[in-house]
Amino acid sequence: MAAYNVCVDPKCATLVEGKVDACPKCGGRMRTVGESPLRGIVLLLCGLILVIGMGVIIINMYPTLSNPGVRMPDGSSFTGSAESARMTLLLFYGVIAFGLVATANGIYMLVTKQQTKTFMFISLGTAAVLLIIVFMTMGQLKSEEKAEEPRRVYGY
Repeated sequence: MAAYNVCVDPKCATLVEGKVDACPKCGGRMRTVGESPLRGIVLLLCGLILVIGMGVIIINMYPTLSNPGVRMPDGSSFTGSAESARMTLLLFYGVIAFGLVATANGIYMLVTKQQTKTFMFISLGTAAVLLIIVFMTMGQLKSEEKAEEPRRVYGY
């Protein structure tokens, strides 16, 4: 995305697209509008939190999810099917991918002090894929839940 610069003189306040050092109208100083390093820092931190947090979750849950129905030595077990375990791991990997894209975008924004449409479209695409994975995983887990639900028989 192109950066916008505005003249610091309140009487002039000319808005120019692109990087300009001096106002074309009055010759005064220009300042960049809309490109804050805070956005890059927030993206970087959120991305790192997602990557590190999901990494820890995957490391702790991988033995259980890779062996559904088997009780682990620590007493935990995944009671769903193998397909549900794969979908859950895929969801976790999707969150990590989204976190990596956010981290890369944050680093790029901090280094170049601007945001590009490329990273914006990659982020939106990753979010869309993650959303699809979420709905597929929820559908898989709900279908298993309905299949395992016992029938209630009321007799007199």
